[in-house]
Amino acid sequence: MRIVVVSDSHRATRYLYKIVEKHMDTADLFIFLGDIDSDFDSVLMLYPNIRYERVAGNNDFSSVYPYEKLLDLGGKKIFICHGHTKHVKFGYGEIVSFCKNIGADLCLFGHTHVAYSNYDDGLYILNPGAVCSGEYAMVDIEKSGIVLIPCKI
Repeated sequence: MRIVVVSDSHRATRYLYKIVEKHMDTADLFIFLGDIDSDFDSVLMLYPNIRYERVAGNNDFSSVYPYEKLLDLGGKKIFICHGHTKHVKFGYGEIVSFCKNIGADLCLFGHTHVAYSNYDDGLYILNPGAVCSGEYAMVDIEKSGIVLIPCKI
C-alpha cells in the first residue's frame, strides 16, 4: 500500500495539485494533515475519486474534521494529527509517548513545517514537512514492514 502524506499547504494549492497529479495513479491513499482545509477541498473538487483521510489543523477554524484519528491500514495502526494538540513545536516526546501507549505502528503529523522521519523502538515517525515549501512524503506499507520516503516537488 502506498500512501501520500501532505500537510500545511497554506494556500499553495498549485503544489498540492502537482503532488496529487503526480501520484494519483500509483497512490492507494492520500492523507492531509491539516492547515488549510479549503485547499484540500479544492483538490477533491478536481479529483473526486481519490481515496483520502484527513484531519484539521490549528488554522482550520470551524472545521468539521477531527484533530486526531487512529486508522487501521494495511494491518498497521496509524495515528494521524496535525501536531498542535500534541505540542510538537516543543519536541516530539509527547506525541511519541502517546503513540506508543496506544500501540501505533506509525505516527504522522505536521505543524512544524520541518520534514522529519525516524524509527523509535517499534514506532515509525513522520512529518512530511510543508506543502507550501514543496515538501511531502510517501509511506509504503508492505508485509515486510514500513518504508518512509521524504519527497520534494
